[in-house]
Amino acid sequence: MSPKSPHIFEFLLFDGFSNMVLASAMEPLRTVRMNLGQGVADWWVTSGDGAPVTSSSGLKITPDAAFDDGRGGRNLVLVAGYDVREQASPAFLTRLRRAVRGADSVLALDSAAWLLASAGVLDGHKATIHWQELDAFVDSFPRVEVLTARFVRSGPFLTCGGASTALDMMLALIRQIYGPAAAFGASTMFVYDPSRQSELNRGAARLQQKGSPKVLQATNLMVETIQSPLPMAVLARRVSLSERSLDRAFQRELGMTPGKYYKLLRLQHARYLSEETNLSLEQIALRCGFSSASSLARSYGGHYGRTIREGRAQERPWTVPDDE
Repeated sequence: MSPKSPHIFEFLLFDGFSNMVLASAMEPLRTVRMNLGQGVADWWVTSGDGAPVTSSSGLKITPDAAFDDGRGGRNLVLVAGYDVREQASPAFLTRLRRAVRGADSVLALDSAAWLLASAGVLDGHKATIHWQELDAFVDSFPRVEVLTARFVRSGPFLTCGGASTALDMMLALIRQIYGPAAAFGASTMFVYDPSRQSELNRGAARLQQKGSPKVLQATNLMVETIQSPLPMAVLARRVSLSERSLDRAFQRELGMTPGKYYKLLRLQHARYLSEETNLSLEQIALRCGFSSASSLARSYGGHYGRTIREGRAQERPWTVPDDE
């Protein structure tokens, strides 16, 4: 994807929204941008009138701007929680209908599907909502086919319930937009309880249950050998596959060759070290398996669209080593 054409996400917040729901939808995008580069995704936060919004736990969020219903070319993410009925005013619903017409996609999190249904844009579509609102949603909107799935895609609309379903929905959207490797990378950032995640078919379990234990073995080996990358023949032999079979497995599950994925892991680690440590470019190159600082610089710039020095200046402007 060109850095000049990032996917734009607008998070439109309503008083009473859940912090966990917002984080579950926004943090995966942050991970994608961290792994793939600044030019792939951008987002901002809005409220109906540009005024601060208060979450269900009392946290106040100052938006970046007021909601502009005439803006096009965005993925509009509605994040609502309590008091959603009071927020469905005729004036706002008129604005929402206009915004939907110009949006690339519309995501409704938690109770926000109520707003879309009230605007009439979900008529004839499938949708879901937070479980506490399901019965009332069915009774209030007979023209909407209400499902109890974790999240539902119908035309340009994606709807879900609470925080965990918002995470699942966002990972599915990331897979669609950026590919399976990006979704896999984002999902593993949120695996804090491997056994529980396996039960819920999240994180690495998604690959494992698709018959990909060899891919998981290979990616584990890649992580363990970032400093001294293995030749593909050795990597394949270590997981008891031929090079050709390993390549097919990665293409099938992650949409890229094992060599490319290996390099992505090394570049991601280089980015982490550049932003979280004061190591020199030469030291980072050695720790990430690059033959020289110049080799790392070429690969890093080609992937992220900026130099390590530029990244440090943006992320940590107070500390940029003189030797870069």
